[in-house]
Amino acid sequence: MSERYGYRWLPQLCPICETPPTRRLGRRGGQAHRTQAGVECEIWRCDACGLVFPNPMPHPLGGPDQHYSMDPDKYFEHHNSEAKGASAAYLLTKAEALTGGKGRLLDIGAGRGEVLTTAKSKGWKTVGIEPSEGFADYAEKQSGLEIKRVPLEECGFATESFDVVLLSAVLEHLYNPDVTMGEVARILRLGGALFLDVPNERGLYFRVGNFYQKLRGRDWVVNLAPTFSPFHVFGFGPQSLQALLHKHGLKPKDWHVYAGQAMVPARGGPVGLFEQMAAHAITAVSSFGNLGTYIETWAIKVGNGSQAF
Repeated sequence: MSERYGYRWLPQLCPICETPPTRRLGRRGGQAHRTQAGVECEIWRCDACGLVFPNPMPHPLGGPDQHYSMDPDKYFEHHNSEAKGASAAYLLTKAEALTGGKGRLLDIGAGRGEVLTTAKSKGWKTVGIEPSEGFADYAEKQSGLEIKRVPLEECGFATESFDVVLLSAVLEHLYNPDVTMGEVARILRLGGALFLDVPNERGLYFRVGNFYQKLRGRDWVVNLAPTFSPFHVFGFGPQSLQALLHKHGLKPKDWHVYAGQAMVPARGGPVGLFEQMAAHAITAVSSFGNLGTYIETWAIKVGNGSQAF
């Protein structure tokens, strides 16, 4: 263990397989980034399940607010609140269909509170978690609900006390997704539903991006963002996400891998323009099979761990 550049660097096992990673992919951040963002990390992959993560893992010495102490509107500048509310309404309709009606809902990573506000207006009994103080303040003001400001594992919810849990754009930010998923499974009732979405770090965008770096003679990768916004520390693909759900007795019901939007912002200059155009082209053709840039799924609690399958 060491401390440098504002982080505590800890050896990292694959949290799904509980074994050391087996393949080094390259460097990410600092001098190994197109704009020198963040601090350099070594990115590895577990070849057993395909999960991608830094090893060692940089844990911020200042806790969550070291990363997320910023204006929520700035952090979520690419998220349209009106569209987020419409998306929440669609999710809630789906949740009712899967679980048999309205019930108790937990939104983990409440952000600006759009989902909570929509759920409350539609008659759900709603609880939100948001460890970032600034984001939690914003969500409380918007939703009129109390927001818990500690990780799920510290909330002490009763076993099987929720009908629906939402983990939208959250799992990739968590430093122990296996522990969190175990707690999600514990607090969900049998037949309850989990919604989650994550970037697909085994998708075409990441594969081509890493190949492009090699063509330029760089020991760089485009996976994750452990020390710069949006601070993604674990990279899931179809195999690793299904393995994590399976491990905790959660069975995917709906599974959708899709292209989404290109992830390369404009940088200027001919190289920057080429990179942005290429990212848009790759994203446009990545909707086939499991090669899209994002994964979303509903999973149903069917038992207590892998023995349920």
